[in-house]
Amino acid sequence: MDVVILPLPVREAPATERPARLLIPSCPEELAPHYDLTLSRTSVDQPMFAAFDRWLAGAAAARGLSCALIHDGTVHEAVRRLQSGELSIGYHLDYYALWHLADDPYARLAQAVQDAGGRPVNPPPRSRLFTDKATAHAELARHGFGVPETVLVRPWAPERPLTAAERRRLRLDEPGACVFVKPANGFGGRGVIRTDAAGLPAALATARLQYPDDTLLLQRGVACPRLTCDDGVERPAYWRVLCCLGELLPFWWSQRELEQGRPAYRELTPAEVRRLGLQAVLDFAAELAELCGLDWFSTEICLGDGAEASRFRVRCPDGRERPVVGIDYVNDQCDVDVQSRWPGAVPDAVVRHVADRFAEAAARQRPAVVLPFPDRTERGSEGAPRRLAGCA
Repeated sequence: MDVVILPLPVREAPATERPARLLIPSCPEELAPHYDLTLSRTSVDQPMFAAFDRWLAGAAAARGLSCALIHDGTVHEAVRRLQSGELSIGYHLDYYALWHLADDPYARLAQAVQDAGGRPVNPPPRSRLFTDKATAHAELARHGFGVPETVLVRPWAPERPLTAAERRRLRLDEPGACVFVKPANGFGGRGVIRTDAAGLPAALATARLQYPDDTLLLQRGVACPRLTCDDGVERPAYWRVLCCLGELLPFWWSQRELEQGRPAYRELTPAEVRRLGLQAVLDFAAELAELCGLDWFSTEICLGDGAEASRFRVRCPDGRERPVVGIDYVNDQCDVDVQSRWPGAVPDAVVRHVADRFAEAAARQRPAVVLPFPDRTERGSEGAPRRLAGCA
C-alpha cells in the first residue's frame, strides 16, 4: 500500500474541470443503459452530500464520464437491469448498504455492479465482513492489533449474566469503570450506550430491545492521554483516519472540540508524527487497510492506558510506552459533509480531493476504446503499396 500524508491546501478548481450536475434519474424509465460512475443513497436532497455531489460530478465531467445517483426510486430496477444485462456501471460508490440484511437493496446493488463486471469502491464481501464489529474485533485481535477489552453477547443468549472472567476482563470492580455497549452492525454512533458497572444490566437490556438480532459488544472504555500539538493546544491522543485508494488522511478528532463550537477535525501533520513519534498510528491504519481489503473507509484510533495488548506502540513524551488501540474499527460509508457547512465535518479540501480520486479511479475503470490496427502501407503514385519505414 502506498501510504502518504497529504498536505491539505485549499484546492482551486482546475481549468479542465467543467461545471456539472449529478445525473439523477427520478424513475426507472429515466435510467440510461450505462453510467461510468454512480453513487447510491436513499434520498436525493441531503444537504450533507451537496458539495461532494457537485465536486464528484465536476471531476467526472472533466474526464468525460457520466455520473449518476441511484436512490430509492430507481435502486430495485437498477439491480434488475444489471442482472439482465440492460444496465452497466463502471465504478460505484455505496452510501447506504446495510450489509447484515440479506435483502437490503443497496447491498444487492453493489453486488450486482460487481457481478456485471463493474467495480464497487469496496468489494461487497469484504465490507460485509469488516463492518460487523464483532467479526472485525476478532480479526484485529488475531492479527495483533490493539483493541479494547471486549465481551460479546450473542443474540441467541441475550439474558445470560457475565461470568466472573468476563467481569475481570472488563475490570468492572475498579473505581470509575466505564463500559460502552455497541451493536455489532450499528453505525454513526447509533445504539452506543456509555455506562458504569452498576448501570450495565439496564444498558444491556435497552440495547437488546433495540437490536434483538444483533451481537452486542461490551467494551472497556480506553483512557487516552493528551498530547501537545504544533499549535500549542493539548488534544486527546485520538485520531480519525480516512483511507482512500491507497492514501491515508489522518486527523486529530475530538467530540469536545465540536461541543465547544470548534472543528472536530484537525490535520495530523508530518511534523507532529515525527516529534511525537506517531508513526505506529499510521502503520496501524495502513496495515488495517491491507487486512480488511477496502479502498475507502475510516477508522478511529487512540493511544491506550497501557493495559491493552498491541504490536503497535508509541513512546510518549513522558517516557511511557502506550499501545495503539482501534476504537471504531472500520466504517465503509465515510462522512463527506464539509466543514464550511458544519464544524463536525471533514475539511472541504479533503472532500474535494477524494471526489477527484474517485473520478480518477472511474476513468481507469472505463473500458479502453479499441481502434482498428492501422494499415502500415502507403500507396505510391501508381496505386501500388509501398512499406513505410520500420515495417517489415
